[in-house]
Amino acid sequence: MSQPRARRHLTRQLTAAALAVSAAFIGAVALAPAQSNNDAGPDLSRFEGIAYPSKQVVLNAPIDGKLTAIHFEEGEFVKAGTLLAQMDDAEQLVVVASARLQSESEAEINRAKFGLAEAVILLDRATETYEKDAASEWEVRRAQLQKDQADADLQIAHDRKSLAGANLELEEARLNRLRLLAPFDSEVIERNAEPGATLTQTDPVLAVAALDPLEAHINLPVRVFDKLKIGAVYQLNAGDPINQTLPGKLKHVYRIIDTASETVRCVFTIENPDAKLVAGFPVYLSNLETIGGE
Repeated sequence: MSQPRARRHLTRQLTAAALAVSAAFIGAVALAPAQSNNDAGPDLSRFEGIAYPSKQVVLNAPIDGKLTAIHFEEGEFVKAGTLLAQMDDAEQLVVVASARLQSESEAEINRAKFGLAEAVILLDRATETYEKDAASEWEVRRAQLQKDQADADLQIAHDRKSLAGANLELEEARLNRLRLLAPFDSEVIERNAEPGATLTQTDPVLAVAALDPLEAHINLPVRVFDKLKIGAVYQLNAGDPINQTLPGKLKHVYRIIDTASETVRCVFTIENPDAKLVAGFPVYLSNLETIGGE
């Protein structure tokens, strides 16, 4: 084959190959699904979270000492301020009783009042006598000093009574420290000690958790960050053992991105009257449509 013919043959082969590639590309584009401007966004069901108690604390022994009573068992519900457990308070009760007697006593004040009344009488007599030239100026000045001292004694008595009242409040506060009170409406979820045990301040006595409301913590993709509305109510899907949809109010969105997963942590509150829902179930956001709130 001559060189011109060989060149034309090679050109035809390259052209045919280019046309085949072009046709294949056009066919692939034609078969590819069209991208809608209304992209539904990520599949949020893949971003699963957990519903936790809204509050949970472990209550340690308030002081080193003997535990004398625990008034609730695991699973019982308690109101805020309820007495949960009691440390040995026999000695502190005596201290409080003594402080109360001192704070309520009027004896020192009454004695100071009597002393002041006597000093006033002596001053009046000395002044009257001096005016009749029957007493010296020195006697009047001494009577005045005695009256001033009696005034000071009465003020001291009042101050001591105030201090006694403050001391009573201090001792009552120390007495209250021997009692474990429920910090909020909650359920006793763990009992760690028994009456009669000698405890230190690092020893746990009870653990309590607030189950109304619950808080669902879900890590959602960063791309939906600007679509989330604090205070809005969203539909959440709960897994076993709840298996139903629940309204969840968006409480907080952490403004820190988890760079490994490209997500942000979101907290939804789930109302749980009478603690009908147990904590710890899985949950995910159905979609970004709000169903209330804001």
